[in-house]
Amino acid sequence: MVSLTSEEDTRKVQTAVIGQAESDWPVFLPYDHDDFDRFMRGRTRDDFYCGVLLGGCGKKLTPKRYAEKKCHFAHRPPVHCRRTETGEASADHLYIGQALRRWLLRQGYQDSEVTYLDPGSVHGGAVEVRFGQGRSRVIRVQLARLSLREWQETRERLADRHTHIHWAYGPYCGLSHSEVDAAGHAIRISCRTEGETRAVYVGTQYSDNSLAWSALTECRLSSEGIITPRLDAEPPESSTPAPAPTPVAFPLAPGTIAFTAATELPAPRSDPDGTAVRLYEADLQPLGSAVVRARIALPHAHPAPPPHQLHVIYSSAHLLPLTEAAPSEPAWLIRADGASPLPQQIDSRWPDLRPASPRPELAPSTLTTTEPAASVLRPLPLGEAETLRIFRSKLELVARARGLVNWETLVSHAGAAPADITPEERVRLLIAADHPRADGKPVLSALVKPVLAPDAPAPYFADVLAGLGWRSDLSEAKVVEIWERERRTAYALAESTPARQQPSAGLSEAKAGTAHVLNEARLVARLREHLELVAKGRGIIKWSTLLKKQHISPSTLSDEDRVRLLAAVDRSYLPGRRMLSALVKADGQTPGPAPFFGDVLRELGWQPDAGTPTVEAAWRAAVDRAYARGIQAVPVARTAPAGRPTEEDRVRWGKLGTTKAAVVVAVRRALIDAARRQVCVGWHTLAAAAGLKSTDLTDRAREAILVAVDSPPTYGVLLSSLVVASEHTPVPYFDAILKRLGRPHGLRPIELGQLRKTEQARAFAAYSAAADTADDPKRNR
Repeated sequence: MVSLTSEEDTRKVQTAVIGQAESDWPVFLPYDHDDFDRFMRGRTRDDFYCGVLLGGCGKKLTPKRYAEKKCHFAHRPPVHCRRTETGEASADHLYIGQALRRWLLRQGYQDSEVTYLDPGSVHGGAVEVRFGQGRSRVIRVQLARLSLREWQETRERLADRHTHIHWAYGPYCGLSHSEVDAAGHAIRISCRTEGETRAVYVGTQYSDNSLAWSALTECRLSSEGIITPRLDAEPPESSTPAPAPTPVAFPLAPGTIAFTAATELPAPRSDPDGTAVRLYEADLQPLGSAVVRARIALPHAHPAPPPHQLHVIYSSAHLLPLTEAAPSEPAWLIRADGASPLPQQIDSRWPDLRPASPRPELAPSTLTTTEPAASVLRPLPLGEAETLRIFRSKLELVARARGLVNWETLVSHAGAAPADITPEERVRLLIAADHPRADGKPVLSALVKPVLAPDAPAPYFADVLAGLGWRSDLSEAKVVEIWERERRTAYALAESTPARQQPSAGLSEAKAGTAHVLNEARLVARLREHLELVAKGRGIIKWSTLLKKQHISPSTLSDEDRVRLLAAVDRSYLPGRRMLSALVKADGQTPGPAPFFGDVLRELGWQPDAGTPTVEAAWRAAVDRAYARGIQAVPVARTAPAGRPTEEDRVRWGKLGTTKAAVVVAVRRALIDAARRQVCVGWHTLAAAAGLKSTDLTDRAREAILVAVDSPPTYGVLLSSLVVASEHTPVPYFDAILKRLGRPHGLRPIELGQLRKTEQARAFAAYSAAADTADDPKRNR
């Protein structure tokens, strides 16, 4: 090996990353000079880096072409690099992470997060890919060697934080036989050189050491993990009787079913497919349907759903008929991977579900019958939404001071007395303050301590963790460990974030040192923001120019990357919906749709119809819609029928001592702050931000204000979707807002609710990404 300070690099480096030094987009330089020429088409010699995630120095690499020996990368002198893995397989962990992300996207999971553990070590360390509701599922690819004890400890650690753990093993880890002994088979993973890339293959290993390989794209995902064609078609031989026929099971759309009043039943040891489960009977309501009594099977490790809360099944779920049920028993079973509690007691999507209040503790027997109960559930003086906002705000201040606060002090800030809130209600409010749970987001409830006691977790902190998705049977030592970790995370995040941009309720990413890591969600948000400006100017932009505006070299992205990114900008296709990707053209093309626009349409699910029978027709319609929104705010608002009073007249802005424009600016700022904090808000908060009372604004005035806020929409998302009425129900004029903004409207209540939830998620993602970009430490110096 050469000296670390050698003027010339004699190592033959075969892998690099593109985009920037911290990127996780790998490339493999082919050995042959003919393959080298094909590899370099569309690329320059300045596109390659000795990637940090490869264990490298982050400096640029130069591709070297040779006719008589192998082509390779080389460092530019002087060389100060400690990278040890430089061969053909040295970037396999990045290829595996990227391949699994694309594969999960095709399986319907758009929120996957890839983590590389010990990158640059021998054989690449390990790769963890989290996905699903709250990223509660994880695929762990073990590439480096582990001892049996380390393997068992890792399994236990992952089981504490995830509902499903799916293991796969690289060729050198030496653990696949242990997995075969434990589960009957093991999933193997490996990379092969195919032309200019490393293709990912998945194998199934059985106890007889047989191993059948398939491409990752040929596999599917189930509750057990990665299912290869061999597992589907050729199960291992055994002496057990043939399995019973697969029961009828209807797949259910995530987020369409809620339940409450769940009571646990005696359950078999496992589901028909072998998964250990717990069985519950509950009141259940699908969207747009009546309440029924049904049974629900959840994984055995899933926290028991408290009967006094509403729970939504956001995970993969199936409906099965109970053919042997007695007439008096439920006739249906729902088999689900998990359920999430809602912070509110009532949800308009499931209006007939009414959770029972927590049963108050019985008064001591020494009390007479005329004495009042010790714990009476009373309404919160400021309402639940405002109380939760105050809780989050005060806990953020406590985090910035690196302190703790007792419950009695915290609740006093909301104008309530500790005696007004039962112990069960206290736990529910703290769960709601930290909802939803996300990786990198601290549990602020960890900052609440017992009164007159040393610094320690509150006695009810374990109940809060269970409500947020942790296991309900955590040991006391484990609770203390989680409390310490969440407290440190809250302190670190508070110190690294300016006070005015403190993301109290939920930036899902807030990790120091990752500000420069190339993040696809962040890139999509920036592309969408720039295309909004192009639409406003009624222009067209070259793909290469659009990338250069983001400081990305066009040669670092393939044609497939371009289609995927533009499709992500526009999400799914709906007739009449804007498509900003229509404003992107190729270099030197003739007028009309870009050569890749048809691929973008197909990626979005477009199908020819009477209105848009061809790609060109769809492109012209998309361009017209993009321009109409870009230059005109709300044409309908200016063409009200004669004689009808305008919104300004109705509200009498002059008497309120303000103007409509000032109110719109204040409301927009409040909604942007809510999007950064990942919460919805009501008009009580929005009106206060504008210096008004909520009673000063009629529904028509509120509708007009929100239309103006979203004209045009920043980042292409609807901030108006974050506005809720009392009891966290949708505002009644959301469909009218959609109509005035030129969005699909006149939808059924189920469809409208799904669209609103989608827009909320897009707003949270866009402003989380925007905040990450704004917090660039170099820019803030």
